[in-house]
Amino acid sequence: QVFVCGDNTEAKQMVMDIVRALGLTPLDQGSLLAAQEIENYPLQLFPMWKFPILLSLGLAAFFFIYSLIRDIIYPYVYENKDFSFFIAISIPNRICPVVALILLALVYLPGVLAAIIQLYRGTKYCRFPDWLDKWMLCRKQLGLVALAFASLHVLYTLVIPIRSFVRWRISSRILSQALNNVTEPLNTTHAWLSDSYLALGILGFFLFVLLGITSLPSVSNNVNWREFRFVQVG
Repeated sequence: QVFVCGDNTEAKQMVMDIVRALGLTPLDQGSLLAAQEIENYPLQLFPMWKFPILLSLGLAAFFFIYSLIRDIIYPYVYENKDFSFFIAISIPNRICPVVALILLALVYLPGVLAAIIQLYRGTKYCRFPDWLDKWMLCRKQLGLVALAFASLHVLYTLVIPIRSFVRWRISSRILSQALNNVTEPLNTTHAWLSDSYLALGILGFFLFVLLGITSLPSVSNNVNWREFRFVQVG
């Protein structure tokens, strides 16, 4: 991409045509007021990732503290039970999907707010507020960070069956049934709910990965607008 800015529309269009002729992609950055910011791009370190990363870390820290108080501190103080090992897998596996869903909602929320502002103003040619403009520019980064948290959730979920706590709980339940000479029948309703939950989770993660792949420039440049909207709606 080649950033282009200027106050003369005809001159800017001429430069953009030259850039296209060279096989590059011109990107209109507005008036000359943006020139200084463009020149500082090489000196910045992931400028568009700063807000998404700080926001995701803040959300993760908030939910971690909440889960720590609810699942570890409270049982230890009032029930004298030590569940501190939940910090390794259980709590992160609870935090990752929540943060991923919140970030995914924040990807589409600015578009809704922008549409409301355009309807209120009665035109689409007025500049958005600065906070909304910056928010919309980092939507791709928010989506990719959300995909990273969703991927972590998948990995944490895959290791649940081999956890010592889970294996202990299953063996204790089997031993209890053997000692009491009682066999619990299969609850088909619970089985349907469990399998449906897992199937929807797999399908949702697949669509999430597909959405993340199509947001990459190398892929999005090879699909037309209708194909891209089809993936977005899905």
